Amino acid sequence: MQKNLLNFLLIYSMEDRRFFSIFLGNFQTKQLKKYILITFMIIVTLLCISWILYPKELNYSIMTHTISYLGDYEKNPNGWIFFSIAFIFMSIFFIPLILYIQKRIFKISQVGSWIGTSFLFVGAVCGFTTALLPDVYGTNFIKDLSLGKIHNIVALFAIFGFILGLFEYGILFFIDYWPIFHRNREGVYAYLSVFPVFLPFTLIGIGTLITQIIRVRLGGEWPGPGILSFPLWEWMLSLTFFITIYGLALRLSQKIPKNINPDSEQLSNFQ
Repeated sequence: MQKNLLNFLLIYSMEDRRFFSIFLGNFQTKQLKKYILITFMIIVTLLCISWILYPKELNYSIMTHTISYLGDYEKNPNGWIFFSIAFIFMSIFFIPLILYIQKRIFKISQVGSWIGTSFLFVGAVCGFTTALLPDVYGTNFIKDLSLGKIHNIVALFAIFGFILGLFEYGILFFIDYWPIFHRNREGVYAYLSVFPVFLPFTLIGIGTLITQIIRVRLGGEWPGPGILSFPLWEWMLSLTFFITIYGLALRLSQKIPKNINPDSEQLSNFQ
């Protein structure tokens, strides 16, 4: 009896350590692929349920409604909870992937990798917070400050956190890939082009900036006509976060390179 209990505790302890190790970004290749597939399906399924339960008479559309509309418990009383759970899961599920990528970009630049990772953590934490602060304008609790206004502020921090973090990662890969930035040595990932991974993020990011500048110059009416629709670009930009983070995790080798390129050497070569 005691032997069986000891074996059970040992097995349970091993599984617990294995789970904790994965949460710290220590994936095997098969684990990583399963993790990405399962987490993506969970998040998409929850968002789809929230969308389906959104009252049909309110005519939800990505051309006129932002993602946050799905989390409005007044407009979407049956589906808002699925939106909130989706964003909570997304924020938590992204952390191991960010750490997995960071462990590999660390070999390019220690300082740069932590800067990018810090921004991505801000994005994940703020994404988690948006799930706890629904986009509801009718709930005023600090004088004229509404829950919806706070939600929008936190959502902007989440968006810019992901944008700046991924932009920093992109710069590091750009410096590492092109020999002109490190003439005296081989880049850590000189064999690997991540251009296809960052292309959607770059194009959608630039497209969002240009279309919204045009929309404001034309009068700034919400949500914007046709291709100038802010909700449309918000949906596409959010999708590129998944594409870039998932794509980088899958494209980078599971084995971490042994050689480390000092930041000081990179700077001296750049100059």
